[in-house]
Amino acid sequence: MSATTPAAAAATATTATTATTATTATTATTEDPAANPTANPVSDEGPPAGPAEPVDQALMKRVMSSFCTGVAVVTATGADGAPVGMAVQSFTSLSLEPPLICFAPARTSTSWPRVREAGSFAVGILAEDQTELSRAFAASGGDKFTGVSWHACPNGAPALDGALATIECALETELPGGDHTLAVARVTGLHHHREAGPLLYFRRTYGAYTAGTARAAHAA
Repeated sequence: MSATTPAAAAATATTATTATTATTATTATTEDPAANPTANPVSDEGPPAGPAEPVDQALMKRVMSSFCTGVAVVTATGADGAPVGMAVQSFTSLSLEPPLICFAPARTSTSWPRVREAGSFAVGILAEDQTELSRAFAASGGDKFTGVSWHACPNGAPALDGALATIECALETELPGGDHTLAVARVTGLHHHREAGPLLYFRRTYGAYTAGTARAAHAA
């Protein structure tokens, strides 16, 4: 039997270590996902299914009406100097830094193009006793400011008297959104007017919020 030289022994040890490392790596990459909850196995379900069936629009309206919202009115001074406004439910705070809000006007709106042209506008958050004001600004066409009390904001937009708060804004961008668009605006001024409950809209019915309990106020 021939003797093993030190160099041969070292080479043999190196080969064994390499083989062990390769075996361990192979085991780690092929282990049972059930034994390792953090594993991310490749799906074998194939490509995603084709386009979904068309959504029933009436059903979608009914389902989405289950989401209760407040009511806001967007107002501006048109190019002709006359006030213009429209009610929106889709209003929300978008960002604190920078301060941004957004809402979604319908593409069919005749008021939004005039507000967009103005560039700066105000958003009035309606109180629970302003149901009729909401109805007036939700209507299409006509002079919505008839009989409405308001004062001018520092940016020149009409601020509705009696609102809970007014937010002055400058339009930043407008994005497509199907039959609506998404208007994003920078907040340029904030005004808190009074303490009262908000006007709510739920399943096509106006309501009020008092002491932690929502109650029906007026039918739409």
